Amino acid sequence: MITPNFGIIFWQTITFFTVLVVLSRYAWRPILGILKQREEAIAHAVEQIAESQELMQQATYEKAKLLGDAHLKREQIIGEALEAQKGIMHQAHQEALAFKEQLLTQARVEIAREEAHAIEMVKKNMGSLAIQMAEKLLIKELSRDRSHLELIERLTAGESQSA
Repeated sequence: MITPNFGIIFWQTITFFTVLVVLSRYAWRPILGILKQREEAIAHAVEQIAESQELMQQATYEKAKLLGDAHLKREQIIGEALEAQKGIMHQAHQEALAFKEQLLTQARVEIAREEAHAIEMVKKNMGSLAIQMAEKLLIKELSRDRSHLELIERLTAGESQSA
């Protein structure tokens, strides 16, 4: 069995406490300070990561909201454009119908005017034609019978004297 000697124990204890005091003053305080700084840096980094994640979530939410708003706005603009298109098409259709009616009215007036003019021309030509036919018939009839010719000559001579 080994029994420790009192002198060795005494000097080992003094050496231990001396090393303990030297280490506590020169080594443990700086090591603990460095560990404390490291711990604070890690805690700060964790806080920054949490803030960054929160900002990322907020940005993602805002992005989704903006995309939703953009889709709604796009749908609204498309709807308004379609309504405007329908209005323009309806207005153009109405204008075309009005123009068609105006053209038809003008054509009817023009046809009526031309028809009246044609009827007037036919009446004039009919009168002239009737006179020409009567003249030819009279000449033909009068040339057959000499007594009629003498009657016409007397009547025309009487008219020229009375005039």
